[in-house]
Parts: sequence; structure tokens; C-alpha cells
Amino acid sequence: MKVLITGATGLIGSKISEILRADGHQVHYLTTRKEAIKEKPDYKGFLWDVKAMTIDPKCLEGVDTLIHLAGESVFQRWTDEAKDRIMSSRLDSTQLLLNLLEETPHQVKHAITASAIGIYPDKWEGEPMRENEVPPTADNFLGEVCVAWESIGMQFKEQGLKHAIVRIGIVLSSKGGALEQMAKPVKLYAGAGFASGDMWQSWVAIDDLARIFKYIAEKELQGTYNGVAPFPVRNRPLMETIGEVLNKPVFLPNVPAFMMKLMLGEMAATVLSSQYASSSKIEEAGFSFQLPQLKPALEKYLE
Repeated sequence: MKVLITGATGLIGSKISEILRADGHQVHYLTTRKEAIKEKPDYKGFLWDVKAMTIDPKCLEGVDTLIHLAGESVFQRWTDEAKDRIMSSRLDSTQLLLNLLEETPHQVKHAITASAIGIYPDKWEGEPMRENEVPPTADNFLGEVCVAWESIGMQFKEQGLKHAIVRIGIVLSSKGGALEQMAKPVKLYAGAGFASGDMWQSWVAIDDLARIFKYIAEKELQGTYNGVAPFPVRNRPLMETIGEVLNKPVFLPNVPAFMMKLMLGEMAATVLSSQYASSSKIEEAGFSFQLPQLKPALEKYLE
């Protein structure tokens, strides 16, 4: 299998690339920097510029699967300008790929695009949300981004490709991301929960998330899948488990919601929202998690 990955040098993309190559697959990747281009038998870079809507068509040579992850980080203050960048980076990059597929002879048959569990309703307290239970409208900016990104991604299917979406949860990794930010205050004996501490945190180990993408690609699965582990936890127990693994007590009162909003502005929604997502669909498709429980995952990634 030869796979074209966007966002291949990011946290998730680099792990997907690593496990694909380790299993004998070849990876093409897109980058905006000439100095980031490498040319190896199983790993080859190509230039693109989303703002200019240009892309090297040679990136499709021999490719049968596309994994599209590229998009500006949502973890920044949500000014109007930042919102525009966050949204347009996803929509424009997807449109650029759609244009390329339409204009260039290719053998791509399967596209896998990313989304996030932020598409689900906040403060859900019923059964874990399955993929067919999406609200008709988003109720915050992150939800709006997910709805728009999934909508344009469906155009891969309209071009005749098989199409899958992975809705990503809170990613645990030793190389940055959410876990690093959550662990910092704990290491300084300043760990605490957020708001009520009751928000559901649907998390996933980076290794399992990369394996989900690889599994979907190899099995040519279609449809939408939650990229989350089987056992979500609430916010305060999550922080206390981080403290337990680091041998640092989490004893401070929870940080009030209004303080989080003062510090982070509208972006506070990324840490105050409660998404209770189910992993059942990908498991029913035959996927097995290596790190389904929180504490062993934290023990692997925390230092």
C-alpha cells in the first residue's frame, strides 16, 4: 500500500507514518518547506501551498490511499483571525486535494479524513455517543469546524472514492499534545480539575489512534469512526490518575469555569466541554486496542 499523508510531520501524522513504514507500506507526504523534503524508498516528500492553492501532482504517483490530517491547531486564543485560519486551513486544504484528484490521473481509491469528537453535544450524560448520533447543528466553534470539515470531506465519496472519517478524542502522547499540557501543573504540585471536574474526557493513546487509521486503510473501511479508547473518564479522576502516575498529589480545588474562560477566552470550550464517545463501532469492525485503560496508557507516556 502506498499512502499520501497530509500533516505527516505532526503529532498524529508522524506516528501513522512510522507504523505504516514499519509494516512495509510506502508513505508520500506533503510539506510547505523545501528543506523538509526527504526521498527514501518508503518515504518521499512533495511541496504544497494551501494559501496559493498549489500542489505537486507527482505526490499521487502510485498512491492508493489518502490520509488527510492537515489543519491549523485549535489550541490558540480564538480571535476572529485565528478562527478564520483554523477553519480555512481545513476547508482549503481539502478543496486543494479534491481539485488535484479531479484534474490528475490517479489510482487513489480510499480517502480517510480527520474530525474530532467536539462535533458531539456538550455535557452528554446518556449512553456513550455513537457515530450516527450527531446533533443537527454545532453549538460552539469547534463543533462548527468539525461539521464543515466533515461536510467537505464527503466530496471524496462523490468523486467515487471509498471514504472514512475518524473523529479524534483527547490524544495521549509523550511528544506534546494535550497530555503534556495537563501534566505540567501536576508536576509543579498545582494540578487540579476544571470547573465541576465531571466532564467526560474521551481519550485515546497515540499508538492506538495511529493503528486505527492504519486498520481503516488496510481494511478499506468506510463511514465514520470515533478515535477514542473504550473507557472514557471524567476530568477530575483523569487529573488524579496523572498525579498518581507521576507520584504528585492532586489536592487543589478545581479551577472554576469562569477562571478558565478568563485565561483562555472562547477556546476554554476545548477543556470545559464534555464529550462521552463510544469506541464500539471500530471494535465491532475487528479492531483491538492495545491500551484500552487509562493508567497503563499514562504510565507509557508520562515521564
